[in-house]
Amino acid sequence: MKGYKFKLEALLKIRKLKEEQCKMSIGKLQVQITQLKNEISVHQAGIETAYTNQESELKSGLNGLEARFHPYFVSGKRAHIKQLNDEINYLTKEVNQKFEELKHLRADVKVIDEMKDKDMLVYKKKVEKKMNEEIEEQNQNWRQVVMGK
Repeated sequence: MKGYKFKLEALLKIRKLKEEQCKMSIGKLQVQITQLKNEISVHQAGIETAYTNQESELKSGLNGLEARFHPYFVSGKRAHIKQLNDEINYLTKEVNQKFEELKHLRADVKVIDEMKDKDMLVYKKKVEKKMNEEIEEQNQNWRQVVMGK
């Protein structure tokens, strides 16, 4: 609508920007969580491979150093997996907090959007009323001209 200007437009833009930034940070956190889960699956596959290799080497002959290395390798992998799980739990808590923040930001944007819609409706009604008055005035002027002849 030409000529319409919402007084809180700048505030609305800022709130929408904050909402988009919150969505972006949620997305980044979710990508990190996915990467960590992929890393865990790689480490678990490494543990399985280590067990398979140890069994095959025990059959073919294994020296003492190699036999002693295996438990340390597996415990190191498991410790790393535990650390990754802790990090995933921390990031999941952050994501939940961001979702709560996003919920509040969306509510703020929605309130301002509704205010804008109401203000736009009032503006449209005012413009329509003014146009109708002008049309009525022109119609009356035309009738006077036609009747006056």
